[in-house]
Amino acid sequence: MPEMKTLFSWRAPEYFYNEKGGGWYAALGALTVVLLVLAYLLNNFLFGVLIIVSSFAVALYGARRPKTVLFALTEQGLRIENRLYPYDNIQSFWMHYDPPRSKEMTIIFKKGVMPRLSIPLEDADPNEIRDIFIKHVDEEPHEETFSDTLGRYLRF
Repeated sequence: MPEMKTLFSWRAPEYFYNEKGGGWYAALGALTVVLLVLAYLLNNFLFGVLIIVSSFAVALYGARRPKTVLFALTEQGLRIENRLYPYDNIQSFWMHYDPPRSKEMTIIFKKGVMPRLSIPLEDADPNEIRDIFIKHVDEEPHEETFSDTLGRYLRF
């Protein structure tokens, strides 16, 4: 990757992590059992296999801890580790800053597979980030999506 001038950088977890206790895994297990009984009653073997595989994947994902990632604002765009998101590909951004409940920036892309990205700010100064971003990208309020609300409720 060519050398870029870094205007501001910070380290933060790649995603927000909520500690999951035994109750969380017990609820997942109970839900799995209920759905397996439903699959049995419906005589749907494939649904049962899907439930087992899905429950296993959710349990693994729930236990995975995020790694710390380097976020950097450069003259060309937002860099996350070694991947650059050019400002030209970003439609808008919004700072959700209400410590300690919310300290993140959301980005909406113009197109692509990933239309929305939430970036943890941790202890980074949101005003410095905003001052750089607003020179290149429109600032527009982003409402919390249903998947964000559901993920927080389910402790993801």
